[in-house]
Amino acid sequence: MSHAVTSPGGMGSVARGGAFALLGSVISAVMGLLLVVVLGRVLGTSGAGVVFQSIAAFTIALSLAKFGLDTTAVWLLPRLRTESPGRLRAAVAGLILPAFGVGLVGAGGLLVLSRLVDDQDQLADSLVAMSWALPLASIALVALAGTRALGGVRPFVTVQNILVPTARPLLAWLVTLAGGSAVTVAISWVLPLPVAAVIALAILFSQLRRVRLHPHQYNALTAGRSITRRIWGYTLPRAVSAVLEESMRWLDVLIVGLLAGPTAAGLYGAATRFTNAGMILSTSLRIVVAPMYSQHLGNQDIRSANHLYTVTTIWIITFSVPVYILLTLFGGSMIGLLGEEFREGALALSILAVGMAMVLCAGNIQSVLLMSGHSSVAALNKVAAVTVNVLLLMALVPPLGIVGAALAWVAGMLVDTSLALAQVHRKVGLKPLGGGVVTVLALTVLAFGLPALLLRTLGADTLPTMLAGAALGATCLAVVIWRKQHLFQLEELVALLKRRNGN
Repeated sequence: MSHAVTSPGGMGSVARGGAFALLGSVISAVMGLLLVVVLGRVLGTSGAGVVFQSIAAFTIALSLAKFGLDTTAVWLLPRLRTESPGRLRAAVAGLILPAFGVGLVGAGGLLVLSRLVDDQDQLADSLVAMSWALPLASIALVALAGTRALGGVRPFVTVQNILVPTARPLLAWLVTLAGGSAVTVAISWVLPLPVAAVIALAILFSQLRRVRLHPHQYNALTAGRSITRRIWGYTLPRAVSAVLEESMRWLDVLIVGLLAGPTAAGLYGAATRFTNAGMILSTSLRIVVAPMYSQHLGNQDIRSANHLYTVTTIWIITFSVPVYILLTLFGGSMIGLLGEEFREGALALSILAVGMAMVLCAGNIQSVLLMSGHSSVAALNKVAAVTVNVLLLMALVPPLGIVGAALAWVAGMLVDTSLALAQVHRKVGLKPLGGGVVTVLALTVLAFGLPALLLRTLGADTLPTMLAGAALGATCLAVVIWRKQHLFQLEELVALLKRRNGN
C-alpha cells in the first residue's frame, strides 16, 4: 500500500471527506443547472440576463465583503489548533467581526452601483433589493470556512453545497409561479443566506467548545498582536485575490450586459453556468484537501503535499475532462435545454469548455499556492489575469459578442493558471504536471474524445447523439483505465474506498 494511504492525515482523509463533499458538489451543480433552467424557461434570455447580472454584481461585492477571511480561516485555524488551541476563539472573533463590517461596505457598494446603472431599471432595482443580505452572506462564508478548518467538511458541504443551492431553484420557481418578475427572482436568490449564517455560527461555536486545550492554557478572548498580524498579513493580499477571482468568474457577464444588452448577458450567463458542471470533482476535492495542504506545507512535508496534489490532479483530469469534451462537441444540445433561443450561445459554451478543461488539468494548483502562504503572489496573478480579461472584453465583445467574451475569459484564466503552476514549482517545491499527469491527460482525451468526435461527425448536435457519444467514450476510457491502473492511480482509489468502507 502506498505511502499516502497509510500515512496519518494522508489520502485516507481525502476518501473519508471526499465522498460527502462529492455528493454535495453534485447536488450543488445539479441545483445550479436547475436554477438556470428555471430562469431560461420562465424569464427568457432577457429576464435571465437581468438575474445573471444581479448575481454577478452581488457575488463580486461578496468577494470583497468576505475580504479573503474565509481562506484565511482555512489556512490559520488548523495551524493554531496544533500550535495554540487557546487562541482559537480569539482568532475566530478576529475573522467574523471584520467580515460583517466589510460586508456593510460591500452593501453600500451595491447601492452605488445601482445608481450607475439606473438606465437599466430592473437591474438597478435588483441590486438595491439584494444589498441588505450582503453582510450576513459574508458572515456565513467565513463561519462556514471556520467549520471546515476545525471539524471536517460535513457542516460546510451541508450548508454551502446542499441547503443553499437546493433552496434557490425552489424559491425561484415559487416566485415565478406567483407571477414574480426578474427583480423578485433576484431577491429570492439571496434569501437562504441569512439562514446559512445562523446555522454556520451555531456549528462553529459548538466546535470551539469541544476544542481541548493544552495543560495550563486558557481561552483568549481577544486576538493579540501576533494573531492579528497573521490574520491581516495573510488576508489583505488574499482579499485582493478573492475580489479579482470572482471578477474573473462574473465580471464578463456584467460587461456583456452593459455592452451588448441583457439578452446577450442571458445567453452568456447561461453558457458560463453550464461550464460549472465539470468542476464537481475539483470542487469537492478542494474542500477536503485545502486544510491538508496547509498542514503538510506548514510541517515542510513537501513529499506528502506533492503526492496529494499529483493523485488528485490525475483523478480530476480523468473524471472531469470528459465532461468538457461533451460540452465542446454538443454545446448546442446542452444549452438548448433552456429553450431554442439559447442555442445561439453554443459556440461560446464550446470555447468556455475548452478553456475550463485546460485550467482543470492543473488540478487544485490555486489551493496549493494559497495554503503555502503565498496569498500576495496569488493576488498579483489575479491582477494580471483580470487585466488581460477586461482589456480583451472591451476589444472583443463589440465585434464578436459573447464569443469574444468567451475568448477573453479563457485567455485570462490561462494567464492565472500558468503563473500559479510556475510559482508552485519555484516557490513551494512541488512538481506540477509530473507523476504521469500529462500522459493521463493524453490518454483521457484520446480514449474518450475520439469516439465522441466520431459520433458527432457522423451525426448531429442532438441529445441522443451526445448520450451515445458519452456512452461509447466512457466505455473506451474505462478499458484504458483498467489496463493502465497504476498510471490512473486506480489501485490507490480502490484502497481508499476499501479503507473508508472499513471505518
